[in-house]
Amino acid sequence: MKKTSLLSAMFGALTIASTSAMATGFVTLPATGFSVSGGTSAYTLCNTTGDFGSDESIPPTFSPNGGANNTCAVSSNNPPLTGYTKVAETTRNLTTGGITVGTLTDQVWRNSAGTSCVYGAKIRLNNVDSDPNTAGTQYFEVNDVQRAGFRNRGPVSIAYNYVTRGAGQSDEVLFRAGLTKNAVVHEPGDADQPLTSVAPIDTNWVDFTSDVNYNDPDGSSMRDSSWFYVKSGCTSATPTALTGALKVREMGQEGQAVRVISLPGYAPAGADAL
Repeated sequence: MKKTSLLSAMFGALTIASTSAMATGFVTLPATGFSVSGGTSAYTLCNTTGDFGSDESIPPTFSPNGGANNTCAVSSNNPPLTGYTKVAETTRNLTTGGITVGTLTDQVWRNSAGTSCVYGAKIRLNNVDSDPNTAGTQYFEVNDVQRAGFRNRGPVSIAYNYVTRGAGQSDEVLFRAGLTKNAVVHEPGDADQPLTSVAPIDTNWVDFTSDVNYNDPDGSSMRDSSWFYVKSGCTSATPTALTGALKVREMGQEGQAVRVISLPGYAPAGADAL
């Protein structure tokens, strides 16, 4: 993300605020995808004010009147939806090549009827060289977070919770999300919603596109992701971790290596990660 001046950021915020849809909350991901120019895409757009990592992100806003730039956004993680109670939480290490590059906090929230769950994931990256065998410091970058286990558990919907902590520290926003197993790196000029010929619909997987990096080579660094949520049908069974249900992908957006970290993740009872 190339740094922009404060004046430019403020101007951009005012411009976008005047045109953005005010659609806070969970967004359904239809199994048929979204109609876009040229065909169908698995992805819905959430907050593209940072142009997928090519410019400084403008955070979503929350106000009594709805705010702007807040598509897919919810204002709380406690709980992300009214009437849901947290039933599981685990923090898992993100390790590649023997180096722990960060952590992923995995949560499950469930409604009182035991029929609907919200699965949450949030990443924090470490100040660490992820590849000490290469000259310089290689900071791991998260371009996509994927979660499995949602086949035949629709309708599936997604949301994210963004937090700013002051002193220039904030989460990275969610750019887009879709029912697909194919992570697609975004470069300036690329289509914001890739066609299904590039990222086929897969109703078992949800892909979240972001740009998280402790020290981003393109100039703007957020070590924390937002909370990424998937809401789906579930049961009252005690949540258990499914092997390979979470994948964290570095997609080489600024010339980094292409790497995938696979780890266990909470999923609906009886789900698979195929």
